[in-house]
Amino acid sequence: MCSAHGRGDSDVELLQPLMGGEPRSVVRIVRLAALSGIAKGPGFLIPIIIAAFFGAGPLTDAYFLAYGGVLLIGGTVGQPLEAAVVPFAAQALVLGRRSATTFMQALFRRGVLLGLASALLGAALLAVGLVIGQPEGVRPLHVLGFYALLAPAAVAWCVSGLYTGALVSGWHLEVGAAGYGFRGIGALVGAGAGAVIHQLWPVALGASVGECARVWWLHRRWEGAIAGLDEGTEGDPGHGFVRAARHQMTAQGMLSGAQFLERFLAGTVAVAAISHVEYATRLIMVAAVLFDGGVGPWLLARWSNIRVRAELRSDWASVYRPLLTASAAALGLAGLLALGAPMIVSVVLEHGAFAPSDALVVSLVLRWYAVGYFFNMSALCVERLLLARAQNRLFAGLSALRAGVRLTAITLLLSSLGVVALPAGYVVSEALYLVALLLVSGRETPSHTGGPHAVPTAGHP
Repeated sequence: MCSAHGRGDSDVELLQPLMGGEPRSVVRIVRLAALSGIAKGPGFLIPIIIAAFFGAGPLTDAYFLAYGGVLLIGGTVGQPLEAAVVPFAAQALVLGRRSATTFMQALFRRGVLLGLASALLGAALLAVGLVIGQPEGVRPLHVLGFYALLAPAAVAWCVSGLYTGALVSGWHLEVGAAGYGFRGIGALVGAGAGAVIHQLWPVALGASVGECARVWWLHRRWEGAIAGLDEGTEGDPGHGFVRAARHQMTAQGMLSGAQFLERFLAGTVAVAAISHVEYATRLIMVAAVLFDGGVGPWLLARWSNIRVRAELRSDWASVYRPLLTASAAALGLAGLLALGAPMIVSVVLEHGAFAPSDALVVSLVLRWYAVGYFFNMSALCVERLLLARAQNRLFAGLSALRAGVRLTAITLLLSSLGVVALPAGYVVSEALYLVALLLVSGRETPSHTGGPHAVPTAGHP
């Protein structure tokens, strides 16, 4: 992809008002969401295949617990790196090809080492959780065996997150969105093989192969993106990145940790409760594609580039109008999910070994998650503002509140609501988190203008 194209388009767009009266921007967001949805489509098919051939029981609970360990690493390390690197990579691109190359070479090595350490820590946490939680009917050896096959995917996720965020900073949004498909395609191929031999382990192996292929592909795309840049000047675009990433990982780690613990809490309710929650959350993830793959990256890239080149103010045109538009879209989708939950579950999941009793539970859980979806997607958009400003310490503090409220609510409601306590806690925590984000959204930080040697700082409260 020609880097001049991405840079030129972004410079022109930065001079225009956000969202309102910008059909080109809306079209690009929709295109990004569609591309992200297509890329993530194979991953969406995985739980459908698992549900059809394996239903919901101890073996599927074991697989989803192991994959929960991967999500813990991806959510704690991979995703935070992807978000934290954007403003710093944007500055590296401003400095030129030499700085951009050096910047990413250093980050690649750090990403690999951090991924390996995180995978080992994830295995230890998974083992501790199995000993303490003792989920109903789940064999620890099955869980740890699945995790061993998934561990390479966890390591590769940390590296691919860095490349995706760097490409987003250069407005190569479609490349980052398309990259999400590799892990799902690999897992889908594995799922096909697993369905034939009636084994789940090929799914895990395929996911790891796919994510490793994603790293190779994104590396090639990054080299192509910077090839057309001028040689540029020396600089230190990575100054403050470690601190920013640390705050990001602290923030996201608390949320991922809460979600990780939720699975063990669900396992104490009944056999297959973990699978029921997993199936419902996977359906919610499909609706989240519009924001994860479209609105969110677009807002982060835009606000990060504005902050590097001009001044990012918390005014109606720049910030609150696009946030209101995004929240209205989230509300509409949440309503459709809540009303159509039984039909969605019936059409998508109720096949083969997936029983009608499973469908009733998943439909109920999905309706609750649909309510939380509105608050979660609205909060995701406000988060992009904090990330673009490198307000990572503030982000970490609010995330601690978010995770604490979520786990507390679930613990208090578990005995009375059963498995529904998980989405109920999600609703409460996301609503309070959104309110807190909006209250601090007006806290502006100094812009980083001043020529090619301007360097973003990180960790502002």
